[in-house]
Amino acid sequence: MHRIFITRAGALACALALAGCAGMGGNIGTSGMQMPGKAPADAAVAATWYNPPSEFPGICLTQFKDGSLRFDGGFAFFNPGRWEYDAATSELRLQLAPTPSLELSHAQIVLHKNLLRVDGQKNTLVYGVKADTQAIGLGGFVFYRDTPCPARRG
Repeated sequence: MHRIFITRAGALACALALAGCAGMGGNIGTSGMQMPGKAPADAAVAATWYNPPSEFPGICLTQFKDGSLRFDGGFAFFNPGRWEYDAATSELRLQLAPTPSLELSHAQIVLHKNLLRVDGQKNTLVYGVKADTQAIGLGGFVFYRDTPCPARRG
């Protein structure tokens, strides 16, 4: 009797563990972290944000589904970076390469569109981002969502 119970309990525990792993998403292929809103054409990309050229060249922020992020056209000193999105709180966290002035340059949170807080110890900016969020502010620049970034050169 006990042997049957232990066998069934073990099978149930194994099935629950496999179901839990299946729901984690993982980073296999192009599956991985998702962002709310439109899906980019590139299957490896979770989201793009673009600051169009004006007095400075355009800057592209690309979030990849594997959790990495990259700046092109400017802000390369923030590379390499990581990102994560918490759907429960609608918070986008951008963890950037160590930059001594990150906390100082973002101290005036109200000047940076949708910036909720800065964690200088972890080099992380936390934004409020929902499906209809159109822009975020970073380093004094406004980055617009779902605006195509120009093709990278070189």
